[in-house]
Amino acid sequence: MILEKVKAAIEKYEMLSSVRDVTVALSGGADSVCLLHLLVSLKDIYNIKVSAIHINHNLRGEESDRDEDFVKELCQRLNVPLKVLSIKVKELSEKTDQSIELAARNARYEAFKKYGVGVVATAHTASDNLETVLFNIARGSGLKGICGIPAKRDIYIRPLIFCTRQEIEAYICKNNLSYVTDSTNLTDDYSRNLIRHKAVPVLKKLNSSVEGTIINMCESLKEDLSFLEATAKEVSCSCETENGLDVKKLENQHISVVKRVLSSYFTKITGSFADSIHTERMIETLYKETKNSLPKGFYCDVKNGLFVIKKEGQPSKKTYNTEIFFKDFKNTHKVNNLLLKNIVDCDTIVGDLKVRTRLEGDSIKLKGRNCTKSLKKLFSELKIPTEDRDSIPVASDDEGIVWVYGVGSSQRNAVTSTTKKIIEFKTDISGEHKND
Repeated sequence: MILEKVKAAIEKYEMLSSVRDVTVALSGGADSVCLLHLLVSLKDIYNIKVSAIHINHNLRGEESDRDEDFVKELCQRLNVPLKVLSIKVKELSEKTDQSIELAARNARYEAFKKYGVGVVATAHTASDNLETVLFNIARGSGLKGICGIPAKRDIYIRPLIFCTRQEIEAYICKNNLSYVTDSTNLTDDYSRNLIRHKAVPVLKKLNSSVEGTIINMCESLKEDLSFLEATAKEVSCSCETENGLDVKKLENQHISVVKRVLSSYFTKITGSFADSIHTERMIETLYKETKNSLPKGFYCDVKNGLFVIKKEGQPSKKTYNTEIFFKDFKNTHKVNNLLLKNIVDCDTIVGDLKVRTRLEGDSIKLKGRNCTKSLKKLFSELKIPTEDRDSIPVASDDEGIVWVYGVGSSQRNAVTSTTKKIIEFKTDISGEHKND
């Protein structure tokens, strides 16, 4: 049964259609052990090569070392090539000014991208998806949050996304597979564990197939979300001017589209995400033309037919307009420092490339430097005026910050001797053309 579900997921989302190499993110837990064993059994059917990568976060002392020893023995037994990385996440967290959870996640995905071969298979299941949806609902998430875990995103695939935890445990038992248990998963100290141990059993009493039901719901919601986001993007492009949003072009749009346009504009101007309260304030301003306060000293208003977001008591900021150009690159060409600050390797971009302003938690590992810094700390060190920091253009992809105006590219996106194509950023400031 589980084998057929894995095949169905692989074929439905074309996970292996264009690759031969698959790297399994192997923690040593039941889910990842099951995933590794299944993919090894399927390698001849799909003509793939299977390897694994294990990250020792050094957060659980001897237990972390136990997990590492276990995956080494498992991969040796299955004749699977294994890459093991040891990362001191606690020290990394302190160094980068990130939470331990965020530092661990960023470290994992950076390692997957750097050392993974082909696509990276993670062991997210239908049960994980259910817990994620419930967690996001509890936080008051919008449509995007309750769409759940994507089955395929960029280089990441999730072949177990149709499989429940019970099915995985049955497979483990049937095939006499051993695995390790993270002791932190046994307590209710974490929100996800509380949902798993308390909420999910209640739902399963109401619907024994709740995981599959939620998967189907997520698929339907993703279709709706895709349509709304595409429509909102078109509307944003048509109504956004240098000084604000054209009110007339928003008046006849559906409220769900308007909310997304306003939220996107809010993020662009303030560097923060708009919650439901602030979105409602912006809606009121748009339709009733009443000034409303927003977080961090910002306010929204309608002036001269434009919806604007500005900061109270601050001088006018510079206006930045950044354009993106895709070019072939010959490494024999001389590259001056000015150009070098404004180009990145095109082939290193993961997912969608966006030019925006900074968001809470943004960080970058700059080329030539051995540490990752938050943009907050970086702008402070560069003595950029406080009133200008939320206007500085930055570029990001699905993995994080790619480029910062006036600073340069991240280490992972830097141009090298092997670069074939580049992305060049050209920025106008207050109508005066500049590139630095």
